[in-house]
Amino acid sequence: MTKHKKISSIGLALFALMLNLSPVQALAAGGDLYLTNSNVYFSTDYFVENVSVIIYATASNNSSVDLLGTIKFWNDTYGYQIGADQPISALAGSTDTVFINWTPEPGTQQISISVTPWTSEGDDSSNNTVWKTITVLEDSDYDGVPDTEDTDDDNDGYPDYEDAFPKNSAEWIDTDGDGTGDNTDTDDDNDNVPDTSDEMPLDYNETEDTDGDGIGNNQDADDDGDEIEDTDETKLGTNPLNADSDGDSYSDSEDDFPMDPEEWIDFDEDGVGDNADTDDDDDGIEDTEDIDDHNKGPTIKVNEPNWPFYLTGQDLTFDASSSYDEDGEVKEYKWVQGDTTISVNDTLETSYLESGEQTIELIITDDKGETRTEELYIKIYSKGFLLFLGLFITVLLILAFYIIFKYNPRAKSLKKANEQVIAVPKKKHIKAKAKK
Repeated sequence: MTKHKKISSIGLALFALMLNLSPVQALAAGGDLYLTNSNVYFSTDYFVENVSVIIYATASNNSSVDLLGTIKFWNDTYGYQIGADQPISALAGSTDTVFINWTPEPGTQQISISVTPWTSEGDDSSNNTVWKTITVLEDSDYDGVPDTEDTDDDNDGYPDYEDAFPKNSAEWIDTDGDGTGDNTDTDDDNDNVPDTSDEMPLDYNETEDTDGDGIGNNQDADDDGDEIEDTDETKLGTNPLNADSDGDSYSDSEDDFPMDPEEWIDFDEDGVGDNADTDDDDDGIEDTEDIDDHNKGPTIKVNEPNWPFYLTGQDLTFDASSSYDEDGEVKEYKWVQGDTTISVNDTLETSYLESGEQTIELIITDDKGETRTEELYIKIYSKGFLLFLGLFITVLLILAFYIIFKYNPRAKSLKKANEQVIAVPKKKHIKAKAKK
């Protein structure tokens, strides 16, 4: 306070010199410096915490001499001076105005503004002070919007109606309702398991979530998330808290042998794991020779023409459309005779096969590039040969019938006649001997 008085005195002395008065004259001059309620005002009528305002004060001089003095702004409610003393120099019958910046605290408070002349001679002290009562609205987050209008008083991103601590930007949730926000609370759900050890720190009924699916083990029917329910794992003998019971990097639900670390796939489902199985896809080809031991390859089915023999120039159809691929689909057909591909359709239609033994090779390929091959052996007869064969057979048949009809009935007739001739004489000879 001593320092401020010294500065004020120096300032007033300077003002006196500016008015062509000696410091002694200025101090000796008497008169009334006063304030009125209307001459003390604020830069706004809307006060918000931490938003700066300006307080103006105009002192009037009703004497015939120039007067010097100071104006002081004081917060009576909170008991502190607002800024420093403000020097004034009011000419005779005139006024002088000063102002000061102030950043208010929240709440209703009384502000007093007082003018003090250099000399009390002729001064009326009853008009030296004006009191102002104002209400400053609280603004917890200092965003310029008072809490009464702000939907998020602490500006923490959580609206006040959802915020358990609307005026504390460091807290917004109190899960267990113990008055300590979750950010500070070491046991948010108050289940006596510290948050650092609690996998479900916001759920009083849960402390573990093995598979991290957001459902605690007490409620989760599949604790390890391997798509096998805990009750089934108990029956199977697998670990309901370990998605890979045998530790072979294959989940129990994907492992054909969940308790055998040496096996995990049985592609052909024959009960022998692929690591031990020598024919994984059970296609009859050993894995060492199979280009894809997890692909059974296509199966060839060919419907041949239902003829006892084939002739040159005869229209023939070989249908392989019923061929299939058990674990995929047939992508390509190829009919080959010799070194020539004669068709790429699923059905071969031809009438140009030469006489003799012919070999046609059918090659089909599945969607994984594996092929299967079947050879068709066909005998083709020329029409001339068949004509000769037909004539030859006809001659043989005619000859056979001729022999049957010509000789066979006559032989039967001669035999019968001979039997009758031999039988009659013998009977007569016997009778003759009897008469002698």
